[in-house]
Amino acid sequence: MTKPWQILLVLVVIFAAGGVSGGLVAYHIARHSAVRLPPPPDVWVARDIERFGERLALTPAQMEKIKPIVRSNVEELTKLRRQSMRATHDILESLENEIMAELTPEQKVHFQEFVEKRRDAWRRMQEMRGAPAHPGREHPPGAPPQGAPPAPPQPAPATTGA
Repeated sequence: MTKPWQILLVLVVIFAAGGVSGGLVAYHIARHSAVRLPPPPDVWVARDIERFGERLALTPAQMEKIKPIVRSNVEELTKLRRQSMRATHDILESLENEIMAELTPEQKVHFQEFVEKRRDAWRRMQEMRGAPAHPGREHPPGAPPQGAPPAPPQPAPATTGA
């Protein structure tokens, strides 16, 4: 006859195996689906020049001629990315304002909390990357610029006596 401790041991082993395999699958998925953003421009330029040098067997003179070409194009790509990020932030800000105009006072409070959580998550992600939270801006979208007067207070939601 099987003893209770043997059954318990088998269950613990099955549970542990499931946990380990689930963790490995989650790690693999996260690693391969994570957004890979380009490195800082200086690192990008150095890496590309090194790759070109190795793969094309470039002479030092050729590498020196290619370096400004790569740098110029990387700067252009970085500028384009910043412009795209600014435009994205502007569109999201417009979206938030348009939605806010359609909400009741109670819904506005909940929506504002949602927006703040999303912005905080964005800031944390940018901080983990070591990138500025808002490229080309001194303030997050929807927030007043530094030194600007604060937004007027929102009226308190009307309460009904129901």
